[in-house]
Amino acid sequence: MLSEGEIEYLVPSHTKPVIGAEEVNKTITHYRDAIRFVYDETVKGINAGMSPTELSQQVKLPEHLANDPVLQEFYGTVPWSVRSVYSGLIGWFDGNATNLYPLSSKERALRMVKLAGGVDVIRKMATTALHEGDPQWVAELTDHLMAPDENDKEAMKLKAKALTVLGENQTSSNGRNYYLTQAQELNEKSK
Repeated sequence: MLSEGEIEYLVPSHTKPVIGAEEVNKTITHYRDAIRFVYDETVKGINAGMSPTELSQQVKLPEHLANDPVLQEFYGTVPWSVRSVYSGLIGWFDGNATNLYPLSSKERALRMVKLAGGVDVIRKMATTALHEGDPQWVAELTDHLMAPDENDKEAMKLKAKALTVLGENQTSSNGRNYYLTQAQELNEKSK
C-alpha cells in the first residue's frame, strides 16, 4: 500500500484519471486484488482439471471488486483474462485428448451440418434462435453454415444480425468493436 500523499494523480491507460492519494491507493489496491483473484481462481480451476471454457464461465470477481467503477469491463473482460492466464500457464492444450489433433473447422462444420439434417435445418435453427434472442447460438450455427460455403449470403446476414445484438450488449469497447466491425463486414459481403 502507498503512504498517504505519496501519489496524487494516476493516469491509467484504459480509464479516466484518478485524483487524490486515497483514491489512487484504493484504485491500485483493487486492481491488484482483482488480478490476484482472477489468477488464483484460474490456477485452482486448472488444478481441478477444468477447461479454459469452463473456467472463463465460472470465475467471477467478488462483489466489492465487480462493483468498483474502475474495474468495469470497458476494455478487457474477466473471461478473457482467465483464458490468458490459462494459456500463459498451460499453453494451447486444454487437457482434452480429442483436441490434440482436431478436425478442421470446415470438416467439423460439414459433419455437424450432416448430423443435424442438412443446411436447411441449421439455417432454420439459426433463424429461430435469432427470434428467440439467442445471438451467441446464431453466431455458432452460422459458422457451421459458412465454413463449407464462405459465400452463403443468408448465413452472413443472420450472423451479422447476431453479432450486432452481441455488440450492442457488450460493455468492453474491444469486444463491441470486434462484434460490430465483423457484422459490418458481413453485411457488405452479403450484398
